[in-house]
Amino acid sequence: MTSDENDRGGLHRLIYASRFTGPAQGFDEVLRAIIAKSIQSNRLDDVTGLLMAGEGRFLQLLEGPAKRVEAIYDRIAADPRHADLVRIYGGPAERRLFRDWNMGQHRLGAADHALLAEVGLNGFNPSALDAQAAETLLIAAGGRHRR
Repeated sequence: MTSDENDRGGLHRLIYASRFTGPAQGFDEVLRAIIAKSIQSNRLDDVTGLLMAGEGRFLQLLEGPAKRVEAIYDRIAADPRHADLVRIYGGPAERRLFRDWNMGQHRLGAADHALLAEVGLNGFNPSALDAQAAETLLIAAGGRHRR
């Protein structure tokens, strides 16, 4: 844990799910904009994580100093592009799961249906997941992008 994390309440992890409010044809463009802004902002805030997106839904894990992670979540909750926000987990974390990514992304594809089935989903409905299943899904999705 960095001294900055100690100063701000320790390492914190937050997982949430939400639904995209815009038209389906605008989803990819919005996703690109969210990722670009997140990478820039999170680098400054010492926040890392992964955003999984597909079927008009988001599943995101954020980790870093507690106050900063919670501030990001508050901004997301106020963002009109998100609806049906469900906080799946928010609390302390022993270590970062995505320490190398200010914001990694995984766009859900046909090859991911087996991953979804492993956590009990038939289709991408992340708000139905508990914290352990959401974390498992995000780690597996992130593992597809690691070298």
